[in-house]
Amino acid sequence: MLVKLYRKHISKEVRDKIYKAFLGQILFFLRNSNEIIKSEFIYLFRKILPDTEKNRLYAFMGKYGLNMMPYPFVFEYKKMPVDCLFDEQISIHYIIHSGKRLYFPKSCSKEQIIENYRSLVAEQDARSPHQYVKDINRLKGKILLDIGAAEAIFTLDCIEIIKHAYIFECDENWIEALNVTFSPWKDKVTIVWKYVGDTNDNNHITLDSFLEEKEKNNLFLKMDIEGAEQAALRGASNTLKESHDIDFSICTYHRKDDAVEIARILRLYGFEYEWTDGYFCCLFGGNAGLRKVIIRRLIL
Repeated sequence: MLVKLYRKHISKEVRDKIYKAFLGQILFFLRNSNEIIKSEFIYLFRKILPDTEKNRLYAFMGKYGLNMMPYPFVFEYKKMPVDCLFDEQISIHYIIHSGKRLYFPKSCSKEQIIENYRSLVAEQDARSPHQYVKDINRLKGKILLDIGAAEAIFTLDCIEIIKHAYIFECDENWIEALNVTFSPWKDKVTIVWKYVGDTNDNNHITLDSFLEEKEKNNLFLKMDIEGAEQAALRGASNTLKESHDIDFSICTYHRKDDAVEIARILRLYGFEYEWTDGYFCCLFGGNAGLRKVIIRRLIL
């Protein structure tokens, strides 16, 4: 009731200022108090506690504060110089990434774009547990299904070497930016404005139905879909069973049971796999904690 009254009578502009001034920090502490206390405890008693990887990560956060990527290299990106440019012809901001223009939604401020871009580049650092592939040449000649693309920086990184990219993104704020980013490669990029899962309707699609009359071999599945990865794999049963030369890089941290369940699904189809090194610290609520981040096909 109080929340509804607050939102009704206080403008969004004022609410944003209040949130930035102090409310955000209060809510963050309340939602993550268990992880904060745990981190500070392990940091204080780190010398007498077992020297495990998880304890080292918690000690790091006890010293520097909770961080989704609790590793020293992230500080290198906090102040990384980023030029956010403006395309006057279409009134939209972009960043030059590896010599190519990467566009962002009109709703994003320059500050948000710069912060977002720093995070994106940090995630693909060789030391990051969120790095999709160690060597981008792994995608040479492949058909990429970039599922949960957002700005599609991963597709942009490999656009010159892949055969085709299907970019799945359900957030309409990204569609205009994606179309502009990939306008130089219209012949090899298809943008699909739908959720990927285990049902088919106006807003949802399964990979099996999407690929029904398309080439299904030599695929690369990249999935980063906010906890819908299990459903997407269930909706790809025929694809996983019948296709040849499937490679993949799938997020396993959005839900508490993702690492176990996604690995189980992949084993059903005979895939060998490996996880990236390290963990993410997933925040908020009773499911907070350190989780494995990316599961990739093991190439022997």
